Amino acid sequence: MNIGDGLRRTATQYPDKVGIIDRFAKFTTVTQYTWKEFNEQVNRFANALTSLGLKKGERMGIYSETRSQFAIAQHAFFKLGVVLIPLNTAYIGEELVHMINDSEPMAMVVDADRKSEINKIRDKIPSVKFVIGIGPDHGFDYDFDTLRREQPVDEPDVEVGMDDLSCLLYTSGTTGAPKGAMMTQGNWVFTSILLSAEWRIFARHRFLCPLAPFFSGGVMFATLAAFRGMTLIMCNWDTEKIMRVIQDDKVSYTMMAPAMTSMIVKHPKVKEHDFSSMERIITSAAPISPALLREASKIFGDVYTFTYGTSETGLAGCQLYPEDVALEGPLSQRIASVGKAMMGMRVDLVDDDGNPVPIEKGQRGELVVTGPTVGNAYWKRPDAVDLKDGKWYSGDIGEYDEDGYIYIVDRKKDMILSGGANIYPREIEDVLYAHPAVMHCAVVGIPNEQWGESVKGFVVLREGAAVTEKELIEFCREHLAEYKKPRAIEFRDKLPMNPSGKILKRVLRDDAWKGQERRV
Repeated sequence: MNIGDGLRRTATQYPDKVGIIDRFAKFTTVTQYTWKEFNEQVNRFANALTSLGLKKGERMGIYSETRSQFAIAQHAFFKLGVVLIPLNTAYIGEELVHMINDSEPMAMVVDADRKSEINKIRDKIPSVKFVIGIGPDHGFDYDFDTLRREQPVDEPDVEVGMDDLSCLLYTSGTTGAPKGAMMTQGNWVFTSILLSAEWRIFARHRFLCPLAPFFSGGVMFATLAAFRGMTLIMCNWDTEKIMRVIQDDKVSYTMMAPAMTSMIVKHPKVKEHDFSSMERIITSAAPISPALLREASKIFGDVYTFTYGTSETGLAGCQLYPEDVALEGPLSQRIASVGKAMMGMRVDLVDDDGNPVPIEKGQRGELVVTGPTVGNAYWKRPDAVDLKDGKWYSGDIGEYDEDGYIYIVDRKKDMILSGGANIYPREIEDVLYAHPAVMHCAVVGIPNEQWGESVKGFVVLREGAAVTEKELIEFCREHLAEYKKPRAIEFRDKLPMNPSGKILKRVLRDDAWKGQERRV
């Protein structure tokens, strides 16, 4: 079995069912495809690539937004055994040059909005032999729509196996330079089957993908939809637009990082929209605070499912089922939990020597994920020890409760060491999020001559809200030990985030330590 088999099966079983809806709706006159139509477009583009000389095992990049053309190109690559390289659309200049030269794609698909960025660096990316443009006036070597129109709808005659490399999925870089996780066809096949079961997704569901396509979720959802036959709605992130799409397209499933959830539930027009079609919101990418979850549940209802996974694991890992947690009562303590290992996966907490710690209340260790969805290694990084031989060392510190549920305490690199005490920013952030004036927040350690590090919070306020630094620090003091409270609060209009909704603490921390020695 390979990824293409899943799409072929769905196109046969659900030929007239709407498969892809493009709510980005830019550079296209077609805003939706049935599964039969989508499969034909994929085949046309795959055959076009073959005519251009692209062969199995070669690499090809995509530098574009969340649109149907991305999904068509992605599945064409998978059917040909061509290695997909989703390029971060936030990257420009030398950042983009580094990613392209690290992955060395033979060719690229680029949308017209990004033609200037590619033209600026064209002479610095020697591996790229030609570029296929999406949209009008792109000026590249070939045109995406023209290539498709001139090709037959026949299935490409290429043998692709489970162990063949399918994509280089570059990590989002919250803790350093992005590295390309090597994901096979089999990784995505197993992930599609596993998440269909764990998330309880069926063909009748309408899944909204508001995530940038180079994020693991963007690639995963297009693959999962093709396997399961659900309708995939692709849309760029704009809070008001997303609320309107959920209402008008009667979205039943979606995934949102906590920051995205916060943007919706704290939007001044949120109560003007109907979210009654929503059956499940999968939250991932970062821990969600109990305060934000309670506020979100008043808007969406009891629809949240908690997943722990990442690019290197194909989004699979741990799962907390809705029946395992509640907003009130004894089960409310599990709000902060990521649950237990998914079916077919193994998740251990290990000590500094790599040995699993006992599954007992209070035991802590680094989360290590093993299973058929986990990538084998990082591209060109044989020295990397955090992803090797199908085992991913997360860098997250976890803790067991009395029932064996796992809680993320914090990131190893985010931990603040102040006067010999270990302080975990997640605990402080949960308190800050409980304040009604706070929209987004992040806590990092900053230099302190006496204690080594001290706690500083960065806060974005809700629209129209007002609170002082002194009031927020006092609010923290009421809920935390004295040594844990922030010594300073800085208000900002926005916090640095990657497109998947993760707050980039590394950027905040590096700014604070500029010119000074600091721990890694």
